[in-house]
Amino acid sequence: MDERSEIAGCVHGVPQLEFGTRVDVLDGCPKAEGMMMMIRSMSPDVLIVDEIGREADTQAVLEAVNAGIKLMITTHGHTLDEIKKRPIIAEILKQNIFERFIELKRKIR
Repeated sequence: MDERSEIAGCVHGVPQLEFGTRVDVLDGCPKAEGMMMMIRSMSPDVLIVDEIGREADTQAVLEAVNAGIKLMITTHGHTLDEIKKRPIIAEILKQNIFERFIELKRKIR
């Protein structure tokens, strides 16, 4: 899901970045709606979704997990502890559905 064309850099719905021939990019669609469309119509093995943060997003994440789909998601915050305190994110973290967490930090110059 590339709601704001930040991942694939789509122009008029066409990805400008190469992800391979077996990757579909859903551009310009709200994440939760896009995830549900993909679950129902595309039978994905993996969904990659940027910036989970709304309750509808987390519900769609849980629907995907219950459909046997692997997920790679991002969310924003200064630290993992801070992210865990966000109510919407805390709800999906309680489900223990993630195998790994990767924390990216900006390098102080």
